[in-house]
Amino acid sequence: MNPKLGIKGLVRDLIEVGITLAVIIILSKVLLGAHMLVPLVAVTSQSMLHTSDEWHSWLISHNISEEDIQRFPFRGGFARGDMIITITPNNKGTIHPLFSDTKIGDVVIYKRDKLHKGNEPPIIHRVVGIVWVKDWKVNSTEGTLACLTEEDFENIYIHYVKNCVQGFNCPYTDFPEIGDFRFYITKGDNNPNADQCSSSRYYEGDIALPVTDAQLTARGWIVIPYLGLLKLYLWEVLITLALVIIALHFIRDKI
Repeated sequence: MNPKLGIKGLVRDLIEVGITLAVIIILSKVLLGAHMLVPLVAVTSQSMLHTSDEWHSWLISHNISEEDIQRFPFRGGFARGDMIITITPNNKGTIHPLFSDTKIGDVVIYKRDKLHKGNEPPIIHRVVGIVWVKDWKVNSTEGTLACLTEEDFENIYIHYVKNCVQGFNCPYTDFPEIGDFRFYITKGDNNPNADQCSSSRYYEGDIALPVTDAQLTARGWIVIPYLGLLKLYLWEVLITLALVIIALHFIRDKI
């Protein structure tokens, strides 16, 4: 067989794969609405791994009821190498409003702020507290504030966001543009403290400022065990796959 025909066949197969992936991405964006190119997240740490009931005890000790906990998604946690299918964090971006807004207990994916390792991957942790801000004032709270207080939000964190809007020194990469928004307190189930507090098991000190709704890129929906290992080692997989396809084409050419 003519080698040029084999190369053309290889190119055609790669184009078909590319078109298929594009269709999958477009449909998933329209149906699931996650604010990311592909609504899939590979878990890169063990911060949501359940090795005991400590995660449950922490919630109870921070005034989150058993009744609420039983409604939480991912009550079995998940591990490094798992794949999370994600959905919209705010019921926007879909052709039809299929999902509720983010609430206590949901697992969210959020972008890091400038003060906490901003070049590293986004964090996927559970929401354990919500602060509603209206007209630049704390309007109400839900869940736990962990180590923080309403005064901290009034005197520190709301001013951080206001500075961002006014173009001053801003610690957030993504922030609300008006005075009505939400802060989220988040926590890895396998961590001893909330992300906004010190003495996390995997990091020195706190790992995030209170998370604004503008930082949310997605919300966890379904976990697929181990599939995330493919994404963690994506380049190795792609190179191996490309070599296999090329080899098969050359073998077919010689037959």
